[in-house]
Amino acid sequence: MDISVASLNTSILEEDEIRSGSTHYDIKSFLDKSSIGQWFPFVQETKDAKLLLDQFVARLTFCISESQQEVLDLFTLSIMMMTYQKDNSQLMKERLNLVDIVSHLPVHLDTKGVQYIVIGLHKNLVGETLGKERLERVLDIHAAIPALMKSSKLGNDIAVALLLTIMGEYAKVQVDLGSNNAEKAFALAKQVNWQQLADSDRHADMFMLIRTFSLIINCRSSRDECTDWKNLSAEIHKYFLLVQKTFDNSMVYGAFEMMIERFIAYCVVRGATS
Repeated sequence: MDISVASLNTSILEEDEIRSGSTHYDIKSFLDKSSIGQWFPFVQETKDAKLLLDQFVARLTFCISESQQEVLDLFTLSIMMMTYQKDNSQLMKERLNLVDIVSHLPVHLDTKGVQYIVIGLHKNLVGETLGKERLERVLDIHAAIPALMKSSKLGNDIAVALLLTIMGEYAKVQVDLGSNNAEKAFALAKQVNWQQLADSDRHADMFMLIRTFSLIINCRSSRDECTDWKNLSAEIHKYFLLVQKTFDNSMVYGAFEMMIERFIAYCVVRGATS
């Protein structure tokens, strides 16, 4: 897959430009147009993160989702709340509790149901954004991935499927969800023209894809379902040693590019064989 060079130059992310996570406006705007907005009228006035999280949890003990759209909207809300007022590090228990409750909803989703949820999540949380903004939105999703993976089988299935969907949507390739996730992620990674991304200063896109890929292959369920993880991990190791060298002749090389190289070395190259 040849990546178009038409994207914005996003090689450097300044510290003061890094996305601060979901805002109160983001939460209100989403709920106003969602299928679950009427469940949480208190959002219009309440801004404090702990109060919101506690009230969401309390309300969900009385609400029963009856449609896939409501399930989608609840997962969207729980992911957004993982980065709401994210500087408040004392609320991790409350954030994880909301994700856990949503992941344990009494619903049965087959593969088509999971696909419906993750495509909707991508639309709600990433949409048509590009470059640095897309990276920031994907990193916000990444913040919720460990919680989803740990919560339940449904949460884990949605987490891995969402990561694959992020890669597939970027590559404009439809991904069949359900099994062989590590193999599918590696197949998508090999379609990316990494050298072109490096040469065209699309380093935000590189980091987004590499970090997403890393989360998939370092997921225990992805490794456990792989029938030949030892050989696949060796292939990943060898392939990403080459990807790591794409910056060798880059005209732009700074702290962000160095971070990408180190991330590849520790989280992909070494991570695959650990």
